[in-house]
Amino acid sequence: MSYVFDRNFDAEDEAVRRGDTPIVGAVFTRAEYEEAVRQARDEGFQAGLQQGREEAAQTAQSSESARRLAASEAVIPAMQGLFADADRHHAALEAQMVDFVLSVFRQVAPDVSDRLAEGQALREAKGAVRMALGSARLDLWVAPDALESASAELELAARQAGFGGRLSVKSDPELDTGEVRAAWDNGVMEYSFHEICARILGALGTARQEIELKLGQKLAGEES
Repeated sequence: MSYVFDRNFDAEDEAVRRGDTPIVGAVFTRAEYEEAVRQARDEGFQAGLQQGREEAAQTAQSSESARRLAASEAVIPAMQGLFADADRHHAALEAQMVDFVLSVFRQVAPDVSDRLAEGQALREAKGAVRMALGSARLDLWVAPDALESASAELELAARQAGFGGRLSVKSDPELDTGEVRAAWDNGVMEYSFHEICARILGALGTARQEIELKLGQKLAGEES
């Protein structure tokens, strides 16, 4: 029978001279040796195959990630363009709405002022009566042409609210229809329906300017 030795005879002799027990290396039959070599090759092949699979998977994953990144980089500008278009479209709709409201308000403001101003001023004056409850005195000034009608209503509102102080309703030639001024022990109040309308127009005009800046163009109907 053929054997394969894995022994170091010099080391064994040296151990004997020192009085130590020699360490005898492995002794294989030829068949055992060839089987061990075959197993080692198989194990090496399987390990290499597994490593190759892992590297291939990592490469595929990296390639997929790279493709996704490339796709994202291509999509992002398109999405930004869509969002920009949506913003411009939204701003254009806002512009149309503001233009419509502004146009209508400019047309109806004079008529609205004529029809509502006096009533609104009277409502604010009645509110001043409620705010002045507990005061010893309340002075109200209205427009001259509103004095007669406002006096009776304000005196009635004071009685109904339980105002126990001295009420004075007078006219002020500097006040227009829709304006009222009040003063009591610890407070004052001024109201102008015309000023409120002007503020609304101013706010609409400011909104229009902001939209123009957003759109980068001048809206229709605006003077250059």
